[in-house]
Amino acid sequence: MNTFSLHGQVVQFLPEGVVFLPDHGALIVADVHLGKSATFRAKGLPVPEGDTHRDLARLLALLAETGARRLIVAGDLFHAPSGITPEIEREIATFLQRLEIPFHLVCGNHDAKIRRLPCSIDSQAFLQMENIRIIHDPRDASGESLHLAGHWHPMVKIPDGRRTSLRLPCFLLRGTTLVLPSFGSFTGGAVIPLHPDDRIFVPMRNKVVELPRELVR
Repeated sequence: MNTFSLHGQVVQFLPEGVVFLPDHGALIVADVHLGKSATFRAKGLPVPEGDTHRDLARLLALLAETGARRLIVAGDLFHAPSGITPEIEREIATFLQRLEIPFHLVCGNHDAKIRRLPCSIDSQAFLQMENIRIIHDPRDASGESLHLAGHWHPMVKIPDGRRTSLRLPCFLLRGTTLVLPSFGSFTGGAVIPLHPDDRIFVPMRNKVVELPRELVR
């Protein structure tokens, strides 16, 4: 884990694209999109299974690694109603039984499309923890406290040659809002046009580093 002080708050970045708040014992993850491959299969596309099981196992491993006392999803835990199959509901039920800590879901735009969330999961518009607010859409940020958000699936483009570049998931700090990369193994990302004062943090191997702006295209 790499520790940074952002707007007076201690934030630890993990290379898996999640954030740990040691002062609150909270692991924050965004845009898991459970059931996305099942949604594609429901439309007749031959997408392999296994992403839900893999992503939930990754979450359990990260909780054990950090010793987190609560898990917070900053929106889009699920992808679509057609992706909530009986198999996925059983996977989620098993995950929640093994969790043994408080679980919070901030409602994302994809979650809002599902009338009944699996396993009676409750969601809320935002979550306030002292001077930190967890939201889904960065555009909903307000006030001067630190916000943690998702929704954008941010990536950064780094030139690695005259005509070639790398596209990497990143954490994007814009003003008082830290936007997390998408966690789901079957989700994509988008290169976000940067503002002059944006800060970019990129997972590289086993750590997260802040990129000098001159490296970013």
